[in-house]
Amino acid sequence: MVTITPELAERVADLARLLLDDDSTDAPLRQLTDLALELIPGSAAAGIVAAGDKAWLSVASGAEIAGLHKHQLETGEGPVAEALRHGEARRVDDAADELRWRGVCVMITAAGYRSCLALPLQTSRRPGGALVIYGRDSGAFAGSEHDVALLFAAQGGVAFDNAAAYRDCRQLVSNLHVALESRAVIEQAKGMLMAEYGYPPDAAFKHLSTLSQRTNRKVRELAADLVAGRINRLKFGSPETGDGG
Repeated sequence: MVTITPELAERVADLARLLLDDDSTDAPLRQLTDLALELIPGSAAAGIVAAGDKAWLSVASGAEIAGLHKHQLETGEGPVAEALRHGEARRVDDAADELRWRGVCVMITAAGYRSCLALPLQTSRRPGGALVIYGRDSGAFAGSEHDVALLFAAQGGVAFDNAAAYRDCRQLVSNLHVALESRAVIEQAKGMLMAEYGYPPDAAFKHLSTLSQRTNRKVRELAADLVAGRINRLKFGSPETGDGG
């Protein structure tokens, strides 16, 4: 029987403040996997499966666990597949005797494990993900170990949400910086055309757009080349001669 001490509860609760310091897409999954092995009693192997932009992302503590999860995602059978599909916990107390998912359970025992617990991550994103832990002994997660794993999955989901929100905010800020820089260089290029050829502001931008369409290049790239002197300004002509030719 595991004693859930205040120190253990505090460490699990601290999960919500983690996972904000790495740009890698699967870094939060790796951190959660490592912490699951450290904090959940009875766990000998672990993995996280989570929804990515285009496919499921999977991180595991070993190659055999990664193979187990890959097989279940491909076949749609097994505790991991069902936990993801239904958003409900699935537990195997003894893979050698388990009548459900026989093929997967044979793979679990072949890898040297008897117990498995697949818990949905409590995340606001749909589909979300699942924490999966494995034990060497039968019944490894049948007692208070199960309670610790439930608490971990709940706080791990919060951490996963926080990490995703943090990455989204950083991407938004990055996009805003690019947009501001693009606007600045386009305005500078417009100013050069206005000063040299007497274009009104709208006409200057129109000529940049026309050359953009003609050359299949972005307006900001043409503007940057114009400002840097990499484009002959005669390409833009003058108000009297049209858009250059």
